[in-house]
Amino acid sequence: MATLARDVAGRRYALAMLQLAREQGAMERWLAASEGLEALTSEASFVATLQGDGMTDERFASIVRAVVPGISGDELNLFRLLRRKGRLALGPSIASYVRELWDEERGVQRAEVRTAVPLDDASRAQVQERLARQTGKTIALEVVVDPSLLGGAVIRLGDRLIDGSTRTRLRMLRERLQQGRA
Repeated sequence: MATLARDVAGRRYALAMLQLAREQGAMERWLAASEGLEALTSEASFVATLQGDGMTDERFASIVRAVVPGISGDELNLFRLLRRKGRLALGPSIASYVRELWDEERGVQRAEVRTAVPLDDASRAQVQERLARQTGKTIALEVVVDPSLLGGAVIRLGDRLIDGSTRTRLRMLRERLQQGRA
């Protein structure tokens, strides 16, 4: 669950994509297209190349088809529209909003759990179940191993951060001890 600068225009494109997906009954296909758009535009150099003067429409379409096999004409036209308007750099923002809006529609909440050591299946299920009870939503859990935590866990749930790491507990204990000496 990487931090990403998102653009309001990205949300508008994402809403349009989801509307088309619903109308066409092709949600999975449009989700795959948004992932392909994100892959194609994840680096500024990719965007510069795709929007460069030497890039023909045929070459652009060929590259898109290689990244998103089976892309439909409507999906390809969206990519072309973004290119024509010089908006390909919105790709990661659009994909992020598509995931968020689709999750919201399905009652899914994404959570990132950072732990010092990998979680076994039972611990993972326990965290997922606890978060589901707290939110009333289905939890899509991403576990990231971060040895710098020493122990415990840091959970990011939407805009909430729950820091139960050993590193933070030790820092807080140190601060309390220092205040006691003052």
